[in-house]
Amino acid sequence: MSIVEFTETQKAAIVSLLIEMINADKEVATSECAVFDTICVEYGICDDTFNLGRSLNSMVAIDIMKRMSDIQKITTARLLTRVIDADARDDDKEIMLFNTICRATGVDTLVNAMDNQ
Repeated sequence: MSIVEFTETQKAAIVSLLIEMINADKEVATSECAVFDTICVEYGICDDTFNLGRSLNSMVAIDIMKRMSDIQKITTARLLTRVIDADARDDDKEIMLFNTICRATGVDTLVNAMDNQ
């Protein structure tokens, strides 16, 4: 499996969205942090990019994600699901946030189009 390439700005947006997802249910699980750390290593997220992502407003991060390519959007959604699944709990707030991000960025439309092919 090859890693999808992202710009540093896109990586910062991903960091912002992942942090938002980790905090969505107001309970930060160590398993979520471990998945987050693994993602940061996989995508070569450096300290500067991490700090930028941490400071980004989630609405700005969503706007950056909107401008990503289709494969980058799908990949980002998959990264978000890795965090959701990390604590093995289905949380309504996490699902609501995920659905909001997918609708706002067009991921839901992309997935529906893929399903219809």
